[in-house]
Amino acid sequence: MSKKQALTEFHRGSILAAAERLFAEKGTDKTTMDDIAREAEYSKATLYVYFQSKEEIINAILLSGMVLLKKKIQEAIESHDDWYLSYDAVCRAIFRFYDENPTSYDAATVAMPLNQASEEAQKGVADILRVSGEIDEELAAFLARGIEDGVIRSQLPPRETVLLFWAALSGMVHTAELREGYIGRTLGLSRGEFLRRGSQLFLSAIAKGGGHAPA
Repeated sequence: MSKKQALTEFHRGSILAAAERLFAEKGTDKTTMDDIAREAEYSKATLYVYFQSKEEIINAILLSGMVLLKKKIQEAIESHDDWYLSYDAVCRAIFRFYDENPTSYDAATVAMPLNQASEEAQKGVADILRVSGEIDEELAAFLARGIEDGVIRSQLPPRETVLLFWAALSGMVHTAELREGYIGRTLGLSRGEFLRRGSQLFLSAIAKGGGHAPA
């Protein structure tokens, strides 16, 4: 990488980090390009050298997060020979990713921006959809491995099960986020314990014999 490329990446990274802080604090809708420029300590003119719109910034954050999520899921899948232990590692990786990257997680699993005006923004969406598809393929292949190993019920369509898996985990993480105090008072569970039990409940629905919790 040349010095010019390294400098460009540094400035882009600084802008994205500032935007991510603001998105987490104020939400994407209420954050403006002026806000991002001030937070990053750049002029608005300089900001527009690197990003033409807020949509491009959102897409760049989302794409970076999804590439990282894909890497974490791959590492979790490959971390154990035992399918159940790998499943537990995958769920833990996803929950940890949410804690560290809530904006990227929400955009990836709840609201995908599809209608973009600029050519650059449209390219960003195409890249996001590509990585999203690759993550789903990774998880579908993992489920297929579970079927081959005889631990997952063979009549389950892997791609459909992947969508149900995302729906289940997303519901869990948002419930745990919004009702952490209630869960602690009424169930006597920490947020982590609640999420772990929830992931095991989903496992019991797809595994032969109800599955088992990893040691």
